[in-house]
Amino acid sequence: METTEDKDIRWRTIAGDLRAAILDGRYPPGGALPSEPELVRRYDVSRPTVRKAIDTLVSEGLAYVMRGRGSFVRPMPERQTILISHQNRPDLAAPGNHPDIQAFGWDLALRDVAPDAPLFSSEKITANRDIAIMLGVRTGHPVIHRRSMFHRGHTATIHGASARLEINSYANADMLPDFDDPKRFAQYRKRPGFFYQSLIREHGPVRWMTLTTSRIAYEDERAALGMDYAEALLIIRRTMAHANGHPIEVTEVKAPANRYEIGYSAELADAPSAVFTPEELADNGIALVI
Repeated sequence: METTEDKDIRWRTIAGDLRAAILDGRYPPGGALPSEPELVRRYDVSRPTVRKAIDTLVSEGLAYVMRGRGSFVRPMPERQTILISHQNRPDLAAPGNHPDIQAFGWDLALRDVAPDAPLFSSEKITANRDIAIMLGVRTGHPVIHRRSMFHRGHTATIHGASARLEINSYANADMLPDFDDPKRFAQYRKRPGFFYQSLIREHGPVRWMTLTTSRIAYEDERAALGMDYAEALLIIRRTMAHANGHPIEVTEVKAPANRYEIGYSAELADAPSAVFTPEELADNGIALVI
């Protein structure tokens, strides 16, 4: 009879053996893993022990299960690069034609997630804990929130979901007191660069800081970005700040971490000031410039 300790050791052994085989290429992407009955016989264990091992590989992103068919090796999606640039810092959350993001093959996707939602949103909200920390304000402080979501129509789908990005912009509402003026608000909507131009004109000179981090995606983020359970979320936060470092606006880009990686523009050329066209950047696998 298996003890609790025996079961713990055995499912870890099974998971370790299968993990090593997957990483060594003995089971190719999309290929079937040994069936539960086969693993039960091979390791002389119970089905729950085998299932725990398989569940571990699923949570690690190495396998997936199809009911009635078995377990399979998860194909690794093609990674694309999000480029951190010091040359041009576009307003990625701007409405209008979004020229800075559409140049890289992205289209608005909010309607894919919420059919009744506008293609982008721009409104005043109150800062929650996380936004307050980003902007250096108190919780409940008025904040201008702009949000857009994009998808790449020409990239391969992964388990039926196209590659997506979510972009949120948060600005201290005190920095743009005329945001509620209908005429000025109309300019913010029609002119993609006007929001940043206004902030820089009123509060410049400014400096920029970009930080990247990751965590497991929340339920609503997985649904919005077409992610699977336990996938990591890549978060890039670019802050526009006063010369003294106090934040003015933060742009936050959320992307599935298994489909995107970070690059730096200075590493693409001998001259740090080199300027690339979207076509040249695409040749280097660049999906977006931040």
